[in-house]
Amino acid sequence: MTQDPVTLVAALRNILEDTGHDFSSMPFFVRPMVRGGFAKRTGQSLEEWQRLASALLSDVKPGTEPARVREHHPRLREQLEQLAENYRTAPERASKGMGALTGTLQRIQESSRRREEAVRALIAWLG
Repeated sequence: MTQDPVTLVAALRNILEDTGHDFSSMPFFVRPMVRGGFAKRTGQSLEEWQRLASALLSDVKPGTEPARVREHHPRLREQLEQLAENYRTAPERASKGMGALTGTLQRIQESSRRREEAVRALIAWLG
């Protein structure tokens, strides 16, 4: 079943917004380190990702062909792979940084899985 590209890109924008909320809820002194790590692992800052998601949202309409998006954003698939990998490995990094806070770690595992799935769905649509 092919998903609507507008829905997929909106999901990307939503998970990036959620990521921003997570960053904002962290202790002030930790935020620069977490933001820097995110940018290093994904190749872009959170703000750059948010601008890309907004640009994609204005580029896609229901029925937009993946080839058209790939043409306008030739590195998108590679960029999304880095983002998905960041979310896949987030629980491991969190467990090292926060110890065994079970409830918090479980929440991070669930949100990271959901975020990775959203990114991978967009990657699959791109082909």
